Amino acid sequence: MLLFYVSMAQAQASVWQVFLERGDNTDTLSFVSLTGEPTTQIEIARGERHTVMDQGVLYWSNGEALYATPEETEPHPFIQADGAQRVEWVLSPDGAQIAWTQTTTNAGQLTTVTRAAAIDGSDARIVFQDGPRPGVRAQPVAFGATNDVLYMDYQPDGLAAATPYSEYAGLFAVPLDGDGPPELLPDEPGCYCGAGFGNGRFLRLTVSEGAGAFGLTLQDLFSGTSSTIEPLPLGAFTQGGDVLLSPDGTRAVYALAQSRDFGTPAQTVRSVYVRVDLDTRTQEQITVPQTLYLRPVTWTENSSAVLMTSPVRPGTWKLDVQTGRLDLVAEATYIGRIGG
Repeated sequence: MLLFYVSMAQAQASVWQVFLERGDNTDTLSFVSLTGEPTTQIEIARGERHTVMDQGVLYWSNGEALYATPEETEPHPFIQADGAQRVEWVLSPDGAQIAWTQTTTNAGQLTTVTRAAAIDGSDARIVFQDGPRPGVRAQPVAFGATNDVLYMDYQPDGLAAATPYSEYAGLFAVPLDGDGPPELLPDEPGCYCGAGFGNGRFLRLTVSEGAGAFGLTLQDLFSGTSSTIEPLPLGAFTQGGDVLLSPDGTRAVYALAQSRDFGTPAQTVRSVYVRVDLDTRTQEQITVPQTLYLRPVTWTENSSAVLMTSPVRPGTWKLDVQTGRLDLVAEATYIGRIGG
């Protein structure tokens, strides 16, 4: 049974929440209306990277990009592998644009082709090509605040499988209007650690000296100005990632972790979560160390809380970013919101 984190009093017309429930051989998507219509469920193939776009869910399964709506599941109409071994995508904050990268491998050499298009597939064009090169692929990360630039990363292939959170090696910007070449972002390449984008701001974790875990560099991508945020005394936590900026760009959360045997049956992840105030340039630990392996998904409740899900267990949790309180709010895994 699903538990809803938005009350009916807050609901708007034609707004749906989408949840994922894992099965033994197949998965189930639940489209839950916030306006009283019956919940619609559809059985889909086991997959990963489920992303709400337009009126359905885009996901990757058995080497194919599929698109599920409350009525059916079919191959996505314009995002396809076309012989690539890997396809990755990212949506613009307003949901109007999508970019995707096809990665092909040949004798250990990686070649990537990145395209962008409107959400209906119109205006599709190649915006970046890279390779062949050994062991490194280009990966889309985020759209700029006005959808005129795509931020990407030079990702060491296979390294992400050994880390619990999203981390980046060398971030760069690709103009989507074709006006000018791609350019590395300030101080890139940096450490292999977390970064995030939001409302024209770029927040990058940096390796600190001494007892601190990570410092932060905040770049204003409109003005070109930069400032630093001092590290917390959490040097035992050696990995930092999953940086999530609020929609208005005033705060962020990220995870610090100690991990052992990650990706194996014996894996352990011990983590804390940190709140960053981007206006006062301060950061604060808001949770005690815990072994519940969660990843932030989206901000909610006027940027006072973050919804979180786990890669290893069902459910959706809400993190109050002021108090650090963590509550289970749904028994299924939250995917996203359609409409509203």
